[in-house]
Amino acid sequence: MKENRFILNREEVWNSFEKALDEYERTRKVNTSKSVEEFVDLYRAVSHDLTVARTRHYGATLITRLNALVLRGHNLVYVTRTGWLENIFRFYTNTFPREVRKHKKWVLTSLVLFTFPWLVVSYCISQSDTFIYTVMDPYMVEAFETMYDPDAPWQQTGPDASSRLQALGEYIRHNTSIGLVTFVSGIGFGLLTIFVILFNSVFLGSVFAHLTVIGYGSTLYPFVIGHGALELTAIVIAGAAGLRLAVALYFPGALGRQTALRQGIRESMTLAAGFFTMFILAAFIEAFWSPQNLPNIFKYVVGVILWALVLSYFFFAGRNEISRLSG
Repeated sequence: MKENRFILNREEVWNSFEKALDEYERTRKVNTSKSVEEFVDLYRAVSHDLTVARTRHYGATLITRLNALVLRGHNLVYVTRTGWLENIFRFYTNTFPREVRKHKKWVLTSLVLFTFPWLVVSYCISQSDTFIYTVMDPYMVEAFETMYDPDAPWQQTGPDASSRLQALGEYIRHNTSIGLVTFVSGIGFGLLTIFVILFNSVFLGSVFAHLTVIGYGSTLYPFVIGHGALELTAIVIAGAAGLRLAVALYFPGALGRQTALRQGIRESMTLAAGFFTMFILAAFIEAFWSPQNLPNIFKYVVGVILWALVLSYFFFAGRNEISRLSG
């Protein structure tokens, strides 16, 4: 059977299942036992259709759509029977890293947008003593120099407990606001999302390059390496979520605009829940670990371990789950 004919014959079943999924996710309850049986029957039918589509080597768009429905159905049939703590655990150990890998195209796009301007501006600053002032005003440059001056007295003592609590609130506010703007901006064709990524890339790249050139790397890098693993990765994922939302809104493809929009919002919100958590964790590390007056080598070792854990998490977490469902 040709793919178009297959879609025509089964479209009504898929729409019914998607409608049932949306209703249950909205209300979190099933009215009757018959409704439960019908839902499970639809789930099995869509799962069978996914197998058929794979066996017949139908298009990637169709397989992606059916796979998304099956995964949502699996979460409702099996996961919602467990407690909320287990569901949260499952989200962070399976769903979130799986969604990041699923959207690797947008993650890589966001990564390129974030790293390329950083490298360019770093090179420019390394070649010119005055280029930094084309990016930020002299007062801001002076503020960063004062903050990371190796001879400053607070480099030996560190902030007190009350200052760290105040810093924690500021870090959470600042980081999550960047993530929110980057993500929500996806509704504007993704143009503002791209601008926010580029702006943060140029700004951070300028700060890092300038402080390195003037010899302040010995205080900068031990401070940022710990929380940088979570914070920088979260910025990239926020960019990917914004780009995914833009694609769903303006390039629905064969799914139809309404279906693509629902799927795009759902997937983007999954990424958003994950990167917001990463920003909050990064803020705790930045407020309570990064300012510790410890030997630099110890901070570097911990920082490298954190980077390895974050990268391993996104490469490997949840793979057994997806393999079992897709097989």
